[in-house]
Amino acid sequence: MSSPSTSQPPSREILARKWDRCLSNTLTASALGLAVGIGLSVLFFRRRAWPVALGAGFGLGAAYDDCSRSFNPDVALGQQLQRLAAAASSEPRK
Repeated sequence: MSSPSTSQPPSREILARKWDRCLSNTLTASALGLAVGIGLSVLFFRRRAWPVALGAGFGLGAAYDDCSRSFNPDVALGQQLQRLAAAASSEPRK
């Protein structure tokens, strides 16, 4: 039998690590975006609310993108567009 140190961790452990990383990244990125939005709102935009929402949205979007790449590492940015362009170029033109 193989020793526990050389065997692969169970899939649920890998999935739990990915979820932990995604949740911590989401909290960090949204808090950072929120802080940047608050700073911009106070310094430049006369305490308006939209920079705060925009900063938090950017943080959440970045965290979502990182989580998406964590769970689907084979899907590259723009891969869908490349497949569509290849399919369109292979079709005969009328």
